[in-house]
Amino acid sequence: MKILVAFLSILTLPTLTTAEDTPPNVLFIAIDDLNDWVGCLKTHPQVQTPNIDRLAKRGTLFTNAHCQAPICGPSRASLLSGLYPFTTGVYQQPTGAMNKDKKFFDGQLLPQYFAQHGYKTLGAGKITHGYDNDRAFQDYGPGGSAGPKPKNGFRFNYHLPDVPWTGTQTDWGAFPDSDKDMPDHKVATWAAEQLGKSHKKPFFLAAGFSRPHVPFYVPEKWFDLYPLDTLVLPEVKLDDLDDVPAIGRAVHEMPKYPKLEWLQENDNEQLKLAVQAYLACISFVDHQVGRVLDALDASPYAHTTTIVLFSDHGYHLGEKDRISKHTLWEEATRVPLIVARARSESKTDDAKVIDRPVGLIDLYPTLLELSHLPAREANQGQSLVKLMANPISDWRDAILTVYPRGGNTLRSDRYRYIHYEDGSEEFYDHDSDPNEWTNLAGNPEYQKQIKELRQQLPETEAAYHPATRTAPINAWFQKHFEDSGVK
Repeated sequence: MKILVAFLSILTLPTLTTAEDTPPNVLFIAIDDLNDWVGCLKTHPQVQTPNIDRLAKRGTLFTNAHCQAPICGPSRASLLSGLYPFTTGVYQQPTGAMNKDKKFFDGQLLPQYFAQHGYKTLGAGKITHGYDNDRAFQDYGPGGSAGPKPKNGFRFNYHLPDVPWTGTQTDWGAFPDSDKDMPDHKVATWAAEQLGKSHKKPFFLAAGFSRPHVPFYVPEKWFDLYPLDTLVLPEVKLDDLDDVPAIGRAVHEMPKYPKLEWLQENDNEQLKLAVQAYLACISFVDHQVGRVLDALDASPYAHTTTIVLFSDHGYHLGEKDRISKHTLWEEATRVPLIVARARSESKTDDAKVIDRPVGLIDLYPTLLELSHLPAREANQGQSLVKLMANPISDWRDAILTVYPRGGNTLRSDRYRYIHYEDGSEEFYDHDSDPNEWTNLAGNPEYQKQIKELRQQLPETEAAYHPATRTAPINAWFQKHFEDSGVK
């Protein structure tokens, strides 16, 4: 009888796939608005991210990774299409009109390419932005959401100013009572369930987590990890924007978002609360990542699945006079990026730390190569596989981020260069100025480096895509949209 029971138990297990008979699976973990405050990046001394850190120890951690647009929609449009914003015209948040664009998006997105080459594609949470999930994936679970939120528009700390510009619900506080009420918990549960099922085809499974996107709401237990009386705050300067060109201040103005002067009142009262809440959200989402990784490790797919984890862009917590993204500076462009190839595919220990300039634009070609799929000629990024094999191999000098049309920044191993549509510039030396406090664009000692980076700017820039959402975030954008013919 014991032998029969054991035999029947084996029959009920999911079918084990191996590298010999199918390509590796892909687990694609996207996190919204997570800056570089991750333990393995050693940026904030108190942040607790044990699950992301353990993934970094089994894969390749890219410490100089940057998004191609510092807001959700354009960043996701770029990484999922494999194209830069200056090619597609998606520089600002898009609407559903992307669904109709067969040249750049419809049928061209990363999960769709995998489906076209025999993969089963599954997704949940926030992966696309401005493109329908059920068009991007064959099977989609619970969607992404910034909720839950208190009833009747209640806010804990930040009340939106009465200005005629758009903005997201920036607020922070302990809410709701249970993790189970959070959409990200439901996404992790769904992803774990998919990993427990039998799949006849190799799968591409995407889990998109919304936190730490605003509002910074998670249950109280996550706040308890970061006592206010011991909290380490980011280094900030009230006069940080004094040497930024006028257009740089105008483009980056955020009337709907918290200002540093208000945050620092009463001994940094609100800055402490905001930083505490952001850290709490990070640890909460790290826990959800851990639940998915645990499910993978307990599944038959543990050794046959490539894992990639990234954030769509960074976030400011007081630096440059803001709590927001929407900038061309380091805090908004730098992101966590980890690639862990399937263990059955590894010929050597893949645990590496690489500081070369890379971007989310590189994910599309990287995953194709790791999955043994045909290269896609349209991709504008570069596969990271050769860097993973040899970090000192030939590579690009700098990685580009675009915001908005006409605004570009290049980040190299050492420098950040920013170029605005009117020709104004910023230049920072990270060896001596990691906070980007001193604009060296006019310093004659750096003109050679500035000229070299200036030559890497896009030669042409597409007009704004018809899907562009036209609600302006400040006065400069209102005029910019009018001048650009955006309606």
